[in-house]
Amino acid sequence: MTPDALAKRTLSIARSQRQSDQGFVWVKGDLIGKGTFGRVYLALNATTGDLMAVKQVKIPDSANGSNQELKQAMQSHYSEVETMKDLDHVNIVQYLGYEVKRNVANLFLEYVPGGAIGNLLRRHGRFEEPDIKWLSKQIMDGLSYLHRCGILHRDLKADNILLDLDGIVKISDFGISKRSGDIYANNAEMSMQGTIFWMAPEVINNVRNDERMGYSAKVDIWSVGCVILEVFAGRRPWSNDEAIGAMYKLGSSRQAPPIPDDTKEYISSVGKEFIGLCFTINPEKRPTADDLLKHPFCEVDSSYDFSKTKLAEYVRFNDRRREKKWNISKQTEESGSKS
Repeated sequence: MTPDALAKRTLSIARSQRQSDQGFVWVKGDLIGKGTFGRVYLALNATTGDLMAVKQVKIPDSANGSNQELKQAMQSHYSEVETMKDLDHVNIVQYLGYEVKRNVANLFLEYVPGGAIGNLLRRHGRFEEPDIKWLSKQIMDGLSYLHRCGILHRDLKADNILLDLDGIVKISDFGISKRSGDIYANNAEMSMQGTIFWMAPEVINNVRNDERMGYSAKVDIWSVGCVILEVFAGRRPWSNDEAIGAMYKLGSSRQAPPIPDDTKEYISSVGKEFIGLCFTINPEKRPTADDLLKHPFCEVDSSYDFSKTKLAEYVRFNDRRREKKWNISKQTEESGSKS
């Protein structure tokens, strides 16, 4: 099956699931991810038999709650719902519905069985260049769509990019994303958001300097460069630096994360050029997602077959691990409806 056919099939399935989730009974399964304030569970739509992911955040008690961080997490959760509910692209995790029940907010999302690219890296190590080109094309397609919708993601990293069993990329986690009327105009109101090792220099400088210059959607392009470097190296960018060291090199020295010595031999000249373009220090000269989609690194060889790659084996292995953990109890059955 061609890449385009795979993408169309995947999107068709997700859309049909979304349309069927107007009202449903669901059953909560095992924990598959967690953050500071929220948890993600595997779930079953008992009405259709489809698997879903449900992202849960506990709503703070307005009468007694004084935890400002928890309130901010709840605001981030609401923001994610507002951002995702109108998105419709094969390389973006599909929004399926939302409900609040017993002081818990539930965000229902398309289940992506391969899991996060970050987890695959930690378990299996670096990826091969043909696979990285396959992923890069899809990441840029998804990012181009977001930017056309006026959305800055602001937290692109391997842990927020998922992969399904067919090798289709799904950009996830929109908790700190931001809408902008002009995504390429610097917005002085932008705060320091994201994860330091994947941040662009202008994000750091926006909080270091007294004069706030702001930043634009070009920060997402820098983060893509960090992700590409991450999958080539098998570890995060700035892997030899702590956060404070990376901040100094980004903000004061205006350096890009270096390609590790043990990684250079695995990257072609085309790949190095692509990464270098993403790491253009001046954001005004940094290319857009549409520009980078025209780069040779985003051209996938016609003979490439994801199903026959080692990466496909890793994804299937990860899915089998989850199947073994899958243990639904009827006692956890809950009803929900899309809002």
